[in-house]
Amino acid sequence: MSVNTRPQVSPVAFSGVLGDTVRALAPHSEADPVGILGSLLSAFSAAVGNLPNVCFGTQSQALTVWPVLVGNTGLGRKGTATRVALDVLRTALPDWTKANILEGCPQSGPAYVSTLADMGGTALMLEEEFADLLKVSARYKNMGKALRRSWEGASVSNRTKEAVIHIDAPHVAILGNVTPTEWGTSVGRADKAGGTLNRFLPLYVERSKRIRLSDQISATEWARLIKPLADALKAAVLFARNTEEVTLSGEALKLWDDQLCEAIESLTIGREAMEQFAARGTDQAMRIAALYALADQRDEITPQDLDAAVGLVTYMAETVQFLSPDVTEAGASLPLEKRIEAFVRQAGEEGVPAGDLYRKFGMKKAEMEALVTGLSTVEIVAGRSTGGRPPRFYRYVAETVTSEGESEVTEVETEETDTVSVLTEVTEVPTLEVPSVALLSDDDWWTETEEEKALAESLKAPTVEAPKEAIPSAVEALRALMEAPKGEIKAEVKPSSLSAVEALQALLNGANATDAEPVKVVTPEPAEKVREISLRKAEVRPLGTKVVPPVLFKAPETEVAA
Repeated sequence: MSVNTRPQVSPVAFSGVLGDTVRALAPHSEADPVGILGSLLSAFSAAVGNLPNVCFGTQSQALTVWPVLVGNTGLGRKGTATRVALDVLRTALPDWTKANILEGCPQSGPAYVSTLADMGGTALMLEEEFADLLKVSARYKNMGKALRRSWEGASVSNRTKEAVIHIDAPHVAILGNVTPTEWGTSVGRADKAGGTLNRFLPLYVERSKRIRLSDQISATEWARLIKPLADALKAAVLFARNTEEVTLSGEALKLWDDQLCEAIESLTIGREAMEQFAARGTDQAMRIAALYALADQRDEITPQDLDAAVGLVTYMAETVQFLSPDVTEAGASLPLEKRIEAFVRQAGEEGVPAGDLYRKFGMKKAEMEALVTGLSTVEIVAGRSTGGRPPRFYRYVAETVTSEGESEVTEVETEETDTVSVLTEVTEVPTLEVPSVALLSDDDWWTETEEEKALAESLKAPTVEAPKEAIPSAVEALRALMEAPKGEIKAEVKPSSLSAVEALQALLNGANATDAEPVKVVTPEPAEKVREISLRKAEVRPLGTKVVPPVLFKAPETEVAA
């Protein structure tokens, strides 16, 4: 399979009751049929409980399946596939789904154990942010350990101050959603071989078709279509809950030894990205085959069940290879430029964030830009700024062939709001740093312009030095005005160089003699400060850093009456 060709699931995977259910619902949904099948398998595996196990050789495996639907946002229809499967499960087991479906996984080991205990030890966890779950399990060892033990059906526990929470045989199914870009970057950082990731079953999904609104069936017709499918699923769940062991029939055992075991082992040949999943290939196939058998109300696995299970596991291997184009099918390394091109193309119309691409290939910005300069199918676009430097994306541009046989680049259609501008020259891309409104307001608060300084000076209380000879006449004139009865003036008012306000200030200060010293009219300082504010000098900081000055408040001193 070429690294740029999406994987194709074998029709044999859609067998038995589970396959019939998918075939009945798929024509009325835009979801990928393999996405509906994976979601239905996970839901069914959670509903059967922890009693039935699949036994092969000396091993006994719990029947839980953890699919991860990998598809581009909006185009993969991951959520649509999950909703279709849950519609069937909720119709079949309304009470069970209310008590045992959890939206989002807990974010730590102790929280996981406590939540699972509250749900009676059985849960179907829906994780739309699967990449976050991998980060948590890689960061906190107790979370990763709890997940791995749950997949095996082994006991989990947590000690608190009040008591020890212990779950003897947890039964947890996890159904995750993730984009191809998130999957690629998460695989590079999360724990791999022997860790949590290889317990999951990644399945690549795309929108299967576009259904016009006028062609969609009504909610009533949808419910009528689901009802018999839900009844069949409910009967299968009741059968499974009363079954302890699922074993292989003689024919199925012979088929496995002669053909399928070798087929599972060959999935890793020449596929570096698949190696971390190799240890779980047989376990995944046996679990899925047992679920196919129980869905048909049988406790024995037939060759058809095994073929269907191996078909789905093979699709999982093709998905991993498709999402991690590090090597070709024959094992020869691709040129680095082609690997970058393939990775960017898988991201779809949104493109790959620059940071994710650098981490994926372990390169710096200048090195990556130098490589993609020669690629006519990769462009760099600037995203919408949220107050700082605009984010950068690497986006795939399809190549078409003109009538003369020359290649020309066709830009991938994107929403106008997703990008601001297209950077055509990749060698040295200039970046316009636009500070946020909040940052500008802080800088203005710190900076005092010349106009602001002049205004501050003008608002200060004036200091007036009055000449000696001007004070008595002005003061006498004001006294005469204030003491004279209404309509009479007892003193002669002489012209003065002082203004009325200045003379009044001199009067209030008690200046009434010719030999008085020059008077300074100064607004007195308040006797008591209510608060003191200590401000540090503004510092030059990187763009996008908000500087907040320290503010110290001092309460006024008051006397308390005895």
